[in-house]
Amino acid sequence: MWFHDFDDTRWREASNAARELGKSGLEAWTTTRTPDVAELLLARGYEEARRYVVSELDVAAAPDPGQPAFEVTTLAERPDVLLALYELARIAHGDQPGREGTRINMSWFEWGLRAQLPDAYFVALEGDAVVGYGYLERRADGWRNGFLAVVREARGRGVAGALKRAQVAWAKHNGVLTLTTANEVRLEGLLALNSRLGYVRVYEEIVLRGPLAAD
Repeated sequence: MWFHDFDDTRWREASNAARELGKSGLEAWTTTRTPDVAELLLARGYEEARRYVVSELDVAAAPDPGQPAFEVTTLAERPDVLLALYELARIAHGDQPGREGTRINMSWFEWGLRAQLPDAYFVALEGDAVVGYGYLERRADGWRNGFLAVVREARGRGVAGALKRAQVAWAKHNGVLTLTTANEVRLEGLLALNSRLGYVRVYEEIVLRGPLAAD
């Protein structure tokens, strides 16, 4: 649950809703823009589980992203790779720092695939094999880099950079003004790549886990 502000009444309401669903704790999201929220939750027994760096790219002012080191196509051009994307998503989602073991199911084909624009859904290939994917998603508050996945054996070889460069190039070509991305603080390589591409850190999102308020 997001807490942009916090008081005990809201905490109790959220706790009661979670209790009705059979939950024994809450996962609370807040940001460094409202540090008092995190302080109040920590004082109530919460612990930080994950932290994300939110960065923004001024697309027009960004340097030319250059040519990707891997072949990059789109889902619009290669709809035949759907099953390979799903199999990669099953692995990559569970490899995220702080979310180890996360499981996804066939609902991914709706929220992680078909809800996105096929021509802004980029797929990195090595020969005929899918080695990564990443997409852009349009939200109410603007364009955002969506989830980026790379097969384990290809990580550290430039696949993420190829996908990110394709995303920036697409954004430039299609008149996108700003791209926003959020990456876990432990993904140092991805954060460094963002910096090289011109992304500027804006704030951090904090995820805390802790107990429900007493009845």
